[in-house]
Amino acid sequence: MAERAIDEIDMKIISELSRDSNISHTELASLCGITRQTVASRIKNLEREGVIKNFRAVIDYTKIGFGAFFLLFLKLDVTDQKLTREFINKLKDDPNVLMDVSITGEWDVMLLLAFHDVREYETYINEMRIRMGPILKDTKSHVILNFYKSLDDYVPR
Repeated sequence: MAERAIDEIDMKIISELSRDSNISHTELASLCGITRQTVASRIKNLEREGVIKNFRAVIDYTKIGFGAFFLLFLKLDVTDQKLTREFINKLKDDPNVLMDVSITGEWDVMLLLAFHDVREYETYINEMRIRMGPILKDTKSHVILNFYKSLDDYVPR
């Protein structure tokens, strides 16, 4: 079955929900110039089609004790695909990993990491080097000084 085109009203709904996922259907209807029932139906369709994956809280990590953030670039020995997959799968369950992405260029993987302090990060990276052994060819770290915009701040238009 062909994918349904996302129209201007769908984009308005998506945009408003990305700003505030708790917005009421009534308020969304008013903003979009449609009925509350139409809003509910469109949201249900967007969920069914996988456009809207879920609704969640946006967390201020500093308020729960995370004060040190890092970008960690990894160069992997990808000749052993099984070990590479196992490593990537472990990242998904790592509580310090806020985001992991495959990238092009000199590095293979980029991680956005959160820690309570720099010492905790130092321990983490040293343990990672030992745990990964020869699959980890190189690392490069950057301390994040400030977040000006994050994925949570992105509003599609």
